[in-house]
Amino acid sequence: MNFTPSARGALQRLSLSPESRYYGAQMVTVILITYFGSMIVGLPERFWAVMSALIVMRPNMVASLDAGWDRIRATMAGVLCGLLGVFLQHVGANVVVTTVAIVAVLAFASAAAPALRSAPIAALIILGAGDIPGHTALDLALLRVVQIVIGVGVAMAVAMAFSRVRAATRFKDGCASLLRRAAVQLWQSRGHSTVTEADVDTRIGAMRSAIGRLAVLADGADREWHVTRRGKSAVDERHYRRIFGLTSRVVQDAAALSRALRIIWPRQDDGVGHEVVRATSSAIASVANAVEGSAPPDLSTLRRMLEERGWDTSDPPLPEAPAALLAGPLWLLTDDLQQLLRVSGKLATEARTVAQ
Repeated sequence: MNFTPSARGALQRLSLSPESRYYGAQMVTVILITYFGSMIVGLPERFWAVMSALIVMRPNMVASLDAGWDRIRATMAGVLCGLLGVFLQHVGANVVVTTVAIVAVLAFASAAAPALRSAPIAALIILGAGDIPGHTALDLALLRVVQIVIGVGVAMAVAMAFSRVRAATRFKDGCASLLRRAAVQLWQSRGHSTVTEADVDTRIGAMRSAIGRLAVLADGADREWHVTRRGKSAVDERHYRRIFGLTSRVVQDAAALSRALRIIWPRQDDGVGHEVVRATSSAIASVANAVEGSAPPDLSTLRRMLEERGWDTSDPPLPEAPAALLAGPLWLLTDDLQQLLRVSGKLATEARTVAQ
């Protein structure tokens, strides 16, 4: 077949990765189980349960649990408000005014608390119950609750049983990616760099966004560990958050060191800056590989440089300028890298113990 370049590009975009195909199979499984489960129970309007399952289903277990819990809480809040509206209509309140007021208030609340996004929809369903023949408002409310519970329960069960995208894996990959980015930016700071202030601001903004995403992954990984671990664990429940904190400190140390390097090079172009850049960028990249689990760490070059310059002790001597600008951030960076290796190594040992 003769495809134009644009058609070939469209087909490539439509091709699915193995992870996407697996997630698609999970979605199909959830739909089938939810629909036929609702049929066995004898529920009418079975696609309401299917819709609830599709809303909360996510590629990983923790995200599905969070979405399911938010869906249940928001729906219950919407049902209660909807029943309040039905009562007000029963005692004489205007139907349109009551419906619009309650849905508007819940919509405003959902803007402040995104977990309540389903609440105005649930309330609107309850308040519109009078338009469905043969069902009272209370019947419809109870029916919707049962349908949502079935859909959410199936989605959570499938996510917990078959999820291959673990939050801990995504978190470790995110840590490694952030550390490698810090190493690259540190390497690019060597010599008389042509990096402008605008470039620096752009990099800082990108780093902050990446750190924010990593914080979310750390919380998810801690929750996943708490749900899936078997028996007592020596690892505290905020262990991934500790790794995140150390990773963020390493990035901050690298940024401070990079700024110091940009200061000293216009004043004195000697071998100190080049040596520091080579040692630190290599050490950060090595720790990134260790956190990811792809290679053992290697801080030998960095430690050797610190020993040769007498900066490897807890109370190093103050060097002469311009190297004095490098000593502080360099020592902090080394200490944080070592702590990060210790903490992540403890986690790897504990994970192997639990798996056995």
